[in-house]
Amino acid sequence: MRQWFCASLMGALLCSPLSAVQADAGKPDNNRSVAQISCDQLDQEVGDKGEQWFRRSLLSERCYAFQAVALRLGMGSLRTFLFEHRIDDGQEEERIQFLDGPAETIEHKGHSPGLWWTRGSDNALRLASIDDTVRQLQDHYDFSLIARDVVAGRNAVVMDVTPRDDQRFPHRLWLDIASGLPLRQQLLNGKGQVVDTVQIVRIDSLVRFSDTLYLHEPDDTDTAMPEADWHPDWLPEGFYRQPASLDVTLNGANLERELYSDGLATLSLFAGPARDNTALREGVHQLGNFRAAARHLQHDGQSWQIIAVGAMPANVLTRVVSQVSLPDDSIDDSQPGSGSEETSP
Repeated sequence: MRQWFCASLMGALLCSPLSAVQADAGKPDNNRSVAQISCDQLDQEVGDKGEQWFRRSLLSERCYAFQAVALRLGMGSLRTFLFEHRIDDGQEEERIQFLDGPAETIEHKGHSPGLWWTRGSDNALRLASIDDTVRQLQDHYDFSLIARDVVAGRNAVVMDVTPRDDQRFPHRLWLDIASGLPLRQQLLNGKGQVVDTVQIVRIDSLVRFSDTLYLHEPDDTDTAMPEADWHPDWLPEGFYRQPASLDVTLNGANLERELYSDGLATLSLFAGPARDNTALREGVHQLGNFRAAARHLQHDGQSWQIIAVGAMPANVLTRVVSQVSLPDDSIDDSQPGSGSEETSP
């Protein structure tokens, strides 16, 4: 459910990791790197530290099967959806079915919310454990318990997740005291204003998985993270490349995508030829609770567009797109691409 902020078809395209990272039951394969989730850790008592509750929420998201009716309110829109997390023979599955508006269903098998790819001491990419995730997030966020509340008839602790820099946005979480599951999740902007809320209004069939989950990295990491010919020369500290399909269609244009995350915030970066009827205008645009920064340039005799999308400050997105290297050294910007004025798509 850490992917709640991506719960739309646009969000699924921008934020979802490649489903090649599977959660498999049974004994781990000694020839592959494994992240192991012991659900009996939920029996451990948590104290009054925010990071301890956050860690428990990541465990709970993996170790409970449930159905929930939830709503999402953001940028003047309200949608309700059915969220289902299943554990079948150790294999995790998630399903989001929207209950109003256009008929949309999003399904993930082997989905890994709360787990992400990071770099180890040898600089090699690897699938992070929950403990790795919490440790690295503490380098960039402070976790603090601020209150108690009731959400969907369940007692909850309220926690602020506050960035230590101006390159990411704060979050506020309401965590179920009994299970640790997030019951409400808010994204705030740099002024502390709520820009997106996702909340459970009813939760059913809550069943805890009592065994151990094993998440195997794909056999071929290079296949899981195909390399584009271009790459960003600057990213906010703590953002690492994530598995994602390279070739995508965005707004009718065929582009290449790379996905980056710090374990909580997610940044999608797109690049490819721009056509007049599909190109996103230069500048910063608001796309729901996401922002998008677009830059146009000439590359290899063609007009190209570079787009950065995420629930992140506008100046961060514009800096990212202004510092993307393409394979041809003789690149000329067609017009300035680092303006921060927000426009409509």
